[in-house]
Amino acid sequence: MKVLVNGQLIEYKKEGQGNAVLLLHGWGTSLASFDQLSQHLVVTGHEVFRIDFPGFGASPVPNGNWSVGEYAELTAAFVGKMNISKLTAIFGHSFGGRVIIKGVATGLLQPEKVILMGSAGIKPKTTAKMIAYRTVAKTGKAVTALPGLNKMSKSLRERLYAAVGSSDYQQSGAMKQVFLNTIREDLTQYLPAIAAPTLLLWGERDTETPLADGKLMHAKISKSELIVLPNAGHFVYDDDFDGATKAIDRFLG
Repeated sequence: MKVLVNGQLIEYKKEGQGNAVLLLHGWGTSLASFDQLSQHLVVTGHEVFRIDFPGFGASPVPNGNWSVGEYAELTAAFVGKMNISKLTAIFGHSFGGRVIIKGVATGLLQPEKVILMGSAGIKPKTTAKMIAYRTVAKTGKAVTALPGLNKMSKSLRERLYAAVGSSDYQQSGAMKQVFLNTIREDLTQYLPAIAAPTLLLWGERDTETPLADGKLMHAKISKSELIVLPNAGHFVYDDDFDGATKAIDRFLG
């Protein structure tokens, strides 16, 4: 289904009945990445909302060089558009976590509970990998002069391209700038302003948003709980579905 929110056409899904929850996907993915988790939440008595962020899935690119703030504003407007008077929980994976951190900390989003899964938001140290990501975002070309990257494989190049956004990233200058805006913003300062009970769900093998990020968020968010799943990576809710849903069900009560 599609809906117009803040002048943006948004693809979304609404499933189930019960307490309303909202799922926000990571960079380079879409609402479909939550298919399995969404079905579980429906079965356990929730009304589940999912969206494709502008520039991902079936939602057109944003009408400007957005940053995390604009995505938070759009998410809040979507909640209003859907007439969700009581948002029981909001889930965010990776980039979706960034949107939640900014939105909740600034009061745009007011869920009863927050679930951050392999959330981004902590600015990483500058590494050869980060330089590669930024270069791909700016030029559409992989870095070949950096140590260890001079023989970059096709699969790694494709992975870097996917991180920039949709498959047509080369024709989408807006998403390149959005990506750069996103990775440059450190949201650490916003974490103490999150007052809602928060579940931090992390894969011990996460190399995209390392466990150290989860530990820092846990230290900064007063009412937070950190659950680490040893056999999971960045897509913690799929890598260990049983472990993740057990933690989620307990947290939601």
